[in-house]
Amino acid sequence: MTLTVITPPATPPVALAEMKAFLRIGHDSEDTLVADLTEAATGQVEGLLGKVLVTRTLERCYQAWPPTLSGRGAHLRPGPVSALTSVTVLDADDVGEDVTSRFKLDCGRLRLRPWSFAPAIPAGGLVKVRFEAGYGAASAVPADLILAVQRMAQETYRSAEFGDGRSPGVPRDVEGLLAAYREIRL
Repeated sequence: MTLTVITPPATPPVALAEMKAFLRIGHDSEDTLVADLTEAATGQVEGLLGKVLVTRTLERCYQAWPPTLSGRGAHLRPGPVSALTSVTVLDADDVGEDVTSRFKLDCGRLRLRPWSFAPAIPAGGLVKVRFEAGYGAASAVPADLILAVQRMAQETYRSAEFGDGRSPGVPRDVEGLLAAYREIRL
């Protein structure tokens, strides 16, 4: 099972000027560093949550149908999933068949439509599921997740600034901000 970003987010969740203001940087000489910190902090927050912040198109490949597909559905990750774009079955020669009409998106899960069945995956073939995930544009990302990105960037910036060589880790306040967004599995 692999995940590929097809269309990256149009903008980072925190604009450069907003991140510079948060870090109290009043000059332009560190713009590249601040942009890199924002990207790294966004990746950390998304990794900790298993969610993406700004909407992007993703593609997940399966060599076999997930076992939960015919029951409660296959959970598409990372979330939050907003749209199912396509489901394609490819044979060993990469010749594809679009089978999107057999599926629907239901609460972030890929499910079979009523009276549909999962097509066979040929030997050496795979299934590509393309979907959109994220909260929307950067302006739609919840404020506490924006703060989490800012705090992660701040911790990394501080550890580099003081040159102590320590790994900043995840600050406690960020753990608290992220706790409300973690999925509880029953």
